[in-house]
Amino acid sequence: MDPNGKVAVITGGASGIGLATAKLLSGEGANVVIADRQADLGREAAVEIRRSRGNAHFVEVDVTNKADLQRLLDEAVERFGRVDIAYNNAGIGERGNFLDPKSQEWEQVLAIDLTAVIQAVQLEVALMRSQGGGGAIICTASMGGLLPMPTSPIYATAKAGVVHLSRSLGYLGAEGIRVNAICPTFTLTPLVSGAGEAAIEMMKQEVGGILQPEDVAKGVFELINDDSKSGEVMRVTVRKGLDYAYSPRR
Repeated sequence: MDPNGKVAVITGGASGIGLATAKLLSGEGANVVIADRQADLGREAAVEIRRSRGNAHFVEVDVTNKADLQRLLDEAVERFGRVDIAYNNAGIGERGNFLDPKSQEWEQVLAIDLTAVIQAVQLEVALMRSQGGGGAIICTASMGGLLPMPTSPIYATAKAGVVHLSRSLGYLGAEGIRVNAICPTFTLTPLVSGAGEAAIEMMKQEVGGILQPEDVAKGVFELINDDSKSGEVMRVTVRKGLDYAYSPRR
């Protein structure tokens, strides 16, 4: 799909990978709807894109609220006429100790990183079908969805769910609705930056370096642009760049 003239909705679009993707798609001629719970950053991001002669609109959204997700899509359609591209990118990391019986953080990790993605995909597919079919849906997973993460088991579980959701919906490609997942290694987003320099150095040693948000945005663009990709899982790593974890099961 050529993004030029298309309408793209991006959750977690106010910073990091989401913002880099919004800028890239806008530069390719897409109308971009940035969704985030960080209202100030989201508005600033939309203004920045418009100053660069792009077309962007911001909607404040809590992705764990299904009504908010529906409102996001409704507002995108009201403003731009339709939705062609949906990038389900909003997510959080895992900080607490899952094995502490008093810990409830894992519930929020699952709510944002998995349940919200499931609900968003349900609504996006329904909308795209109502438009006559056709569309690209990309979901941010993680290499942690493909490999064990002993220090973040619930995050890994959520991202593995996103991977298999996307793979399992590959059959929608027959309708022209392509659902794919993207799995980056550690990326220099506000989430990673907040871990501190010592943690970042450890990440670099573990995976060979830190990705920039723009590296992941290029992968998202490829998944949008290549109409043959449906039910695929793209990896984005410093060592290998963009490649695919495995072909979808037919």
